[in-house]
Amino acid sequence: MLTELACTNQDCTHKDILETIFTSAQQEMHCVSLPSGFMSRVNEFLGDQKFAAAIDFPYGLSTPQVRLHEIILAIRHGAALIDLVLNSSYIKEQNWRKVKDDLKSCLTICRENDVELRPIIEYRLFAPKTVLMLCEILHRMHVNFLINCTGSFVDDLDDNAIMCHEIQNKTGLSVITCSKLIDKKYFNLFSSMDIYGIRFTSPKIAENILKNGV
Repeated sequence: MLTELACTNQDCTHKDILETIFTSAQQEMHCVSLPSGFMSRVNEFLGDQKFAAAIDFPYGLSTPQVRLHEIILAIRHGAALIDLVLNSSYIKEQNWRKVKDDLKSCLTICRENDVELRPIIEYRLFAPKTVLMLCEILHRMHVNFLINCTGSFVDDLDDNAIMCHEIQNKTGLSVITCSKLIDKKYFNLFSSMDIYGIRFTSPKIAENILKNGV
């Protein structure tokens, strides 16, 4: 199972970023996720660590022009992955044209730079049917991965696991789940369900779960 570690609190310090990077490297995790504005602070680690830049985090409400500019800057600062928060208003309205128009330009920039784009949603804000409709659209646009939560809010991990399973089984997307509440029990549950990946939001929790191997 893919594992990632996020440092996305708005008040996090350089020390917090360093702790996140150190824990990720020590536990051999796939990447570190940072808000795009933090990418300029990690230049010295680019040769050893893969970074995902979270764009328009955590609400996804900026204009397409602002989001594109943020993506370009993140790539210039060394982001290997772009995690784009999708506009929740468009999804609630099922305004799929707006969703697709926004994604097309962002996907173009990422593909031109050989960078993977991974949409982020807050699955709990929408009916399961709406989430699955969105994921089918993403799959048709040749998006491969979905991050189902920003990790900014507490959610129910049983619901989370069910939604991850439904998305993967019915739409072809690989899901990376993110939660503040993950523990060893739920880590094992997600693993047994063949969920593609888990993103931790705490170095201490990640270390406690992963220190004996996965």
